[in-house]
Amino acid sequence: MLCNEEMRKGILSRLKGYRYQHSLGVERAAVWLAGKYGGDPEKAAVAGILHDITKHLSPQEQLNLCEKYGIIPCTVEKSEPKMLHGKTAAAIAREEYGMPEDVCTAIACHTTGRHGMTLLDKILYLADYIEETRDFPGVEKARELAKVDIDRALLYCYDQTLTELVARGKLIHSDTIAAYNDMIRQGVRWRDE
Repeated sequence: MLCNEEMRKGILSRLKGYRYQHSLGVERAAVWLAGKYGGDPEKAAVAGILHDITKHLSPQEQLNLCEKYGIIPCTVEKSEPKMLHGKTAAAIAREEYGMPEDVCTAIACHTTGRHGMTLLDKILYLADYIEETRDFPGVEKARELAKVDIDRALLYCYDQTLTELVARGKLIHSDTIAAYNDMIRQGVRWRDE
């Protein structure tokens, strides 16, 4: 067992307000996606409740955790330290909760994606995007695609994220570009052709 009830309660006690509700929503969505696409529901569930465990921390606290755990932020992460919460949450999952490496990797890339995503990586990224408390333009389309094809849904999420970042004049993490390009190279399409 990866996460007994006592450990789960301890993890959830570190989450407050919206982040608490969001993490429970991600847990439920991840378990659903794991069931639908042949993933491990236990790993999906624990990744769901751990994925944002450090998101509430200040930029300096994120950087302090990076130093503590030997995480070297890239240029984009240095200018947008909130992006580090995936990597710092993965470090906490590994060091404090003894989570297996595949769970930690999924947590680490849940914000940016990455080239060569595993099924668990995809499940967590998509669950974070579509969970029930999310309410933004395009989320319903992502939910519809998630019912049909996880790769199409994932590519749609990347497409929406990249479009939003460009529109807002934000830096784009190289892992997000690599994730998007990886899906395109595999021939994945989300638009009806």
